[in-house]
Amino acid sequence: MMQVRYAKSAIENEEGMNHLWIQIAPPCPVQNIRVQITLPAGLHRTQNLNDAPEDSAGVISVLEPLAATDLFIEIFTREPIPCGMHYITVELSYKDGAGSVISIRQTIPLRVVSDEESGAIHTDEEVVRRIKELHLLPGSGEMNGYTEYPPAKLIRIDSSHVSEWEKKYRVEGAMG
Repeated sequence: MMQVRYAKSAIENEEGMNHLWIQIAPPCPVQNIRVQITLPAGLHRTQNLNDAPEDSAGVISVLEPLAATDLFIEIFTREPIPCGMHYITVELSYKDGAGSVISIRQTIPLRVVSDEESGAIHTDEEVVRRIKELHLLPGSGEMNGYTEYPPAKLIRIDSSHVSEWEKKYRVEGAMG
């Protein structure tokens, strides 16, 4: 039903970044899929990169649960955290065909390493490739998170020059 993979085998304890790939494949028609990610102290995450609806508590809603769904989450450290094994919990809940609420909880170990040990980190190329593909899709992720504005056109008004139209319709004293 749910599989979780990291883009990297570990995360650096200081200024570290990694990505989670959560694969959801419902065995039968289900409704109301919700995903909640619990991080250990010192780890933070962005909103999901798929632009799936997410509430203020960080619960992700899957709107089309009939097909297999992939969710991508960026996790990172803001300040140094202790090296060693840390655990991320991903909880998936849904309603089955009978209307019963089913909950699946998976705890995934994440190794936190120092900068000196970061050379031994291995990369899952499939996860990296999928994240890159996600950024190339129109309307998805952070790559389309900006709007380009053209330069403003500068219009200069010469107060000493008055057109025929202005002479005819101008109300004296209206402009300072």
